[in-house]
Amino acid sequence: MILPIFLPNAGCKHRCKFCNQFSMTGEKMPSFRDLKNQFEYFKHNLPSEIAFYGGTFTGMSLKKQIEYLGFVRKYFPDIPIRISTRPDEINDEVVKILENYNVKTVELGIQSMYDDVLEASLRGHTVNDNINAIKTLLEKKFIVSAHLMVGLPEDNFQKDFNSLKKLIELDVKFFRIHPTIIFKNTQLEKDFVLGKFKPLEIEDAVDICSEQLILSLAKNVLIIRLGYFVPESQKSQIVAGPYHPSFGDMVKTRAIKKLIEKLKIKKVFYPKKYESWFFAYGNKNLKIERILTESDLMFDSYSLTEASSLYLKI
Repeated sequence: MILPIFLPNAGCKHRCKFCNQFSMTGEKMPSFRDLKNQFEYFKHNLPSEIAFYGGTFTGMSLKKQIEYLGFVRKYFPDIPIRISTRPDEINDEVVKILENYNVKTVELGIQSMYDDVLEASLRGHTVNDNINAIKTLLEKKFIVSAHLMVGLPEDNFQKDFNSLKKLIELDVKFFRIHPTIIFKNTQLEKDFVLGKFKPLEIEDAVDICSEQLILSLAKNVLIIRLGYFVPESQKSQIVAGPYHPSFGDMVKTRAIKKLIEKLKIKKVFYPKKYESWFFAYGNKNLKIERILTESDLMFDSYSLTEASSLYLKI
């Protein structure tokens, strides 16, 4: 169980075109009294991890970082911490603080591995910043999770696919991927209204992400989240874009359909937990024999990894 702490826009020195954390999450900056009450509630039901989300944690002053991390350690001295931050806010001084306060996982807002996409999205960092941050953190044995977005300004299918591929080649093992959604009170909303930006259609977003998923399966890396979670209270803040509450399930079923059709699979063996992959979102009509099993997921004689690798080669 991860105990999340949301620090909306904390430490952010840039306002990206797509971002307004309050509109997206509805979260407000918590006080230390709020955190104390939250921690007291969990002290008898310990979380496995404490996570700081919603801002650029290492963009805050060193004093403020230590204040938050020290407050966590006071209540949960042995529980690992996860933070989210930007690639250009990683340096040696920051890394020492993270090491000293039991931070184990750093989630980096990479978004793209193309400078024109980053510039058009007003990210304020470069691909070189991405690479340097990843190398620095991996050398220090942190777990690195990269956040990617598809359908950003100046983006396209090949750039999205290649961004994931390049990060895998840098030895990143964990990813979050979601399509670009237009929220109220963002620069992207203004561009959309003026006709300067057109978001992806849901079908295109699912198609791109299903290719990324197949690549991740072939390379044995993990996409820990597909799609953007929007609380019910904040759904009215969505202006446009390929939002769907079950986006991840749509991507998984599309990937399975692609594997079956391209490899001409005749028979699948699936454990119960994968059942929806073969029946949801139109996959019930696939012309294959389905066999429920307690063993591994198989496509004819191929494992999921083997089938994904073969798909990419054909």
